[in-house]
Amino acid sequence: MVTLLQERTVRRRGWVGPRYKWLLAGLVVVSLVARMAWIAEPCRAPCRSADDHTLIFDEAYYVNAARVIAGIRPPVGSPYANTPLGDDGNSEHPQLAKLLIAGGIELFGDGPLAWRLPSVLLGTVAILGMFALVRAAGGGPWLGLGAAALMACDNLLLVHGRIGTLDIYAVAAMIWGAALYLRDRPILAGAIIGLGASAKEVTPYVLLALAVLELVRWWRLRSEGAGRLARLVICAGASAVMFMAVLTVMGWIAPPYSPQTGKRVPNGPFGHVAHILSYAANQTSPHGPTGIASYPWDWLIDLKPITYLRINPGRPTVLLNQISPAVHFIGLISPPILLLAIPGLLLAARPVVRPRIRLTDEVGLVALAWFVGTYLPFVALSLLESRTSYLYYMVIVMPGIYLAVADLVARIGPRRKLVLLWMAGVVAAAVVLYPFTPLP
Repeated sequence: MVTLLQERTVRRRGWVGPRYKWLLAGLVVVSLVARMAWIAEPCRAPCRSADDHTLIFDEAYYVNAARVIAGIRPPVGSPYANTPLGDDGNSEHPQLAKLLIAGGIELFGDGPLAWRLPSVLLGTVAILGMFALVRAAGGGPWLGLGAAALMACDNLLLVHGRIGTLDIYAVAAMIWGAALYLRDRPILAGAIIGLGASAKEVTPYVLLALAVLELVRWWRLRSEGAGRLARLVICAGASAVMFMAVLTVMGWIAPPYSPQTGKRVPNGPFGHVAHILSYAANQTSPHGPTGIASYPWDWLIDLKPITYLRINPGRPTVLLNQISPAVHFIGLISPPILLLAIPGLLLAARPVVRPRIRLTDEVGLVALAWFVGTYLPFVALSLLESRTSYLYYMVIVMPGIYLAVADLVARIGPRRKLVLLWMAGVVAAAVVLYPFTPLP
C-alpha cells in the first residue's frame, strides 16, 4: 500500500509540475498576443506617417516627450512641441520610461511599435512576477497561476500593458521587488524598486506595503523585530541609492526641462526630485474632483471609469474622422474581480485580528499589506491635501487585490458552481472590455 501511494505521489508530482508550467506559459503567450494585436491601431486613412496614428490617452505626453528626447519635433500644438530637442519636457516624472520609448524610436522608427513595445514587454514581466510573488509568499503553483491569470484578464492592466504610459513600469518593478524581498534579497529588491521609481515616482509605495507586512509579522510572532527592521532599512536604502544614481545618469542623457518656466530644472537630481514633489503637491481639487478625476474610495466600485479613447467609424467626430477600426479603450477594473476584492481582503485580515490562527503561507498577509501600503496613501492625500486622483491610479494597487481574490477563490475551491460561474464572468469581462471588441 505504501509503495502504491508513493507511486501515485510521484506520478501526481510528475504530472502537476509540467502541467502548471505549460499553463503559465500558455497564459503568458495568450496575454502577449492580446496586447500585441492591432498594436498600430487606430490610424487615420491612408495611414502613411507616424502622425496618422492616434495617440491613446496620456500617450500624448509621454510619446511626445520621448520624440523630443530622440530629436524629433512633435506636431505643432502637441505637448512639448516647443521643448529643446534632447531634453525631457515631461519633467514632472523621471525619465526612464520616456528614454526607453525614445530608444524604441531609434530602433524601430517613430511609430506605434516603438511607443508601446516597452509596455507590452513589461506587462508580460508583471504577469510572471505575480506568479513569482505568490511562490515567494509560500503559496502553491496553482495559486500563483490563478493570481497571474487575474492580472492577465483585468481590463485595467491589459490596457496599461499595451499603451505608452508609465504605470506598468512601476507595477512590474513593485511586484518583482516585493518577490525578491520575500526571498530575503533586500538589496536586489531595493535596486529593482529604485529602478522602477526612475520611471514613475509612486513605485516606492511598495516599501510602505513591505513595512506593513513586517509590522503584521511582528504582531503575529512578537519576535525578530530588529532583524525585520534592518532588512527593511537595507531595502529602502538600496532603493534610494539606485534611484538617485539612475536619475543622475538620466539627467546627463535627457536633462529635465520645465515648460512652465521655459528653462531646464536646476540643481541636478536633487533639484529634479524637488521639482517632481512640487508639481505633485500642486495637483489638487479643493472643491472636489472634476472631469475624469475621482475620489480613491470611488475606485473600489468602479464608480467613475475613464474613456481613454473611443472611435466609431460610423459616427466620426471632427478630430477623429477617417480613423479606424472601432475602438473603446476604457479605464475600468474588471467588475467580477472587484466584486470579490473586499471579501478577499477581509479574509486576509483574519490572521491579523486573530494572531493565533496558523498559516501555511503568507499570501493573504502580503495581499493585505500591499493594499494598505499602496491604496491608503491615496486616501490620506485626498483627505488631507485634496490631492487630485484618478481611477487608473489603482494600477499599482491591483496586485494586492489579485492576491486576495485568488486566495479567497482557492479557499472556496474550484469545484463550486458559483466559483466556476465567477471564473466564466472574469473571462467574459476580459472579452467584452477588450479595446477592439466591436460594441454598439
